[in-house]
Amino acid sequence: LILAMDACYGIHVYGMINDTYCKSEGFRKVPYHYYEPGRDECEEYFLHENAPYGGHRFITEKKVFAKWAKKHTIIFTHPNWTES
Repeated sequence: LILAMDACYGIHVYGMINDTYCKSEGFRKVPYHYYEPGRDECEEYFLHENAPYGGHRFITEKKVFAKWAKKHTIIFTHPNWTES
């Protein structure tokens, strides 16, 4: 994203939820990996966010991207899934 901000006039990021999604009412539980059972996406995010070392700070990363989007032309979109 840093390279894209330097090289592009605008950036479209698709499929990334915001940093408050997992605490919002009515969020959907989906598997972190579609190909293996285990923790759902939000459980995985919280596990990594609160790990004493290592891990990927997904929620912190989303907060940083949101701040960048206020100063650069970055548009975040995600699919609006409907159950069938």
